[in-house]
Amino acid sequence: MQNDQQSIFNSLKDKGPEAWRGYLHPFEDGKTIPGLSMLVIFHYVAPLAKEQGSLDWAEVAVRAVELEARMSSGIESENARFWAMRLRSWFIAKMGSRSNHFVLDKEVILNWVMEGLKLSVQSAKEKISSHAELRALAKKSSNTDTEDRQRLRDDLSELSALSTGLVL
Repeated sequence: MQNDQQSIFNSLKDKGPEAWRGYLHPFEDGKTIPGLSMLVIFHYVAPLAKEQGSLDWAEVAVRAVELEARMSSGIESENARFWAMRLRSWFIAKMGSRSNHFVLDKEVILNWVMEGLKLSVQSAKEKISSHAELRALAKKSSNTDTEDRQRLRDDLSELSALSTGLVL
């Protein structure tokens, strides 16, 4: 298997992005065939994309790492998705966002972030609003129910984690 992977890699390494995209197509179509690790492809192609400022290479890298995310689970899948979004964000920072572009569409990143939030933006706003009143009441009275105080601490902790990006 190692020899097969090496020969596949050697046959592709001097070719352009179109050949690499062609290699990925059967995997994207759901075929389970032996081949290169999608992470090997990503880690080979992503630096080329950045060095050359090439959206074609970036597309190959993102496609490969998204395939890895689909084929794996848990932290491996999360890491693969993170690498895809990180490469996308690098190119968006350099070239700007373009709607419906495979690499440059900022909505893809925004949707990924929103999917990972444990608390919706609307829920966060509602908690902030309700707790502003509770905090004001707590300042006026030292007799505020201990349960209310604990709920306030828990919710503020959750909101704080959300605002610092710790809750994904």
